[in-house]
Amino acid sequence: MLAEALQLTVEQLFVSDEAPEPVVAYRTKNNRAVTGAALDAAQEVALHLRELAQYVEPRLKYEPRQLKDPQLDLDYVRGIAAETRASLELLPEQVLTNEHLVRLFKSFGAYLVPVFWGLNKERHENALNVYLPESKESWVVFNLGCKKDDYKYWLAHEYAHCLSLHKLQNEQGETFAERFAQFLLFPDEAAQACLDEMRAARKPIEVADGYAERLGISIVTVLKGVDRLLVEQHKPESGLVNQAFWRRWKAGRELVPSFAHELFGTDTPAVDEFIARCEQVYDTPVFKALANLQRQEGGRNPAFIAAALKVGLGEAVGLSHALWQAQA
Repeated sequence: MLAEALQLTVEQLFVSDEAPEPVVAYRTKNNRAVTGAALDAAQEVALHLRELAQYVEPRLKYEPRQLKDPQLDLDYVRGIAAETRASLELLPEQVLTNEHLVRLFKSFGAYLVPVFWGLNKERHENALNVYLPESKESWVVFNLGCKKDDYKYWLAHEYAHCLSLHKLQNEQGETFAERFAQFLLFPDEAAQACLDEMRAARKPIEVADGYAERLGISIVTVLKGVDRLLVEQHKPESGLVNQAFWRRWKAGRELVPSFAHELFGTDTPAVDEFIARCEQVYDTPVFKALANLQRQEGGRNPAFIAAALKVGLGEAVGLSHALWQAQA
């Protein structure tokens, strides 16, 4: 009878004022799924980003252009990747650059949050994608400490989560993101051209290396693309991805620089340089939002910065100080 008295439906009586829980997609080194404490930590970052969102001006006047019915079918994912490249006016054989990736996130309305979580060491994370259902905003936190040849794959992977996150989650979401990144960075047309050259070469692995270098991606991405194409053509795989290959590949990883080194010329940039360069390259509002949050609170808040960016307190203190000084 309370519903009648208040002129409300029964459902409206039970509507919670609490915002729905953020949705997170989170992968650590070697693409291992996270559970328990690690997942709790990801949710804590998401909740802090939700609080920070009030200090960011919305980028889009319309809802993000998310996929209506995302699927794992290879032809479907291949088509979505091809449409994405076409939106950038990229031919299949052309290089997808970091600038292209940033443009995709910006047009989608996602907020990029570059951080430094270390140099791809064990237990270090690659990226965290946060979707806030109440505002339909996506925040993408990503590690500039990843290897240079992994960087574009991981950003492409995170863009796929933006397209599908609230409909494909957990393992399905990861599978979609992996397939999308593969097709976006190394389309079938490029894979076929690579395969044709490999067949005519005395050392096919050198051809694959050349493609990886030109496209700015890992040779693993190239060989996976070639082998996938061969399987779809009902032909034997290249045979190049074997134990000897993995031994050579792992042995050479220490020589591959981080993307941070590519961006700053060093793996240890000064805090001011880190903020300025990230704002310039990624058009990110996150640092100004953190500065505004501190100003609104009337003092520095490194604890919030540490939780929001999932960085150590020492790094957060440096960021907090630099942001406070910049607004002094």
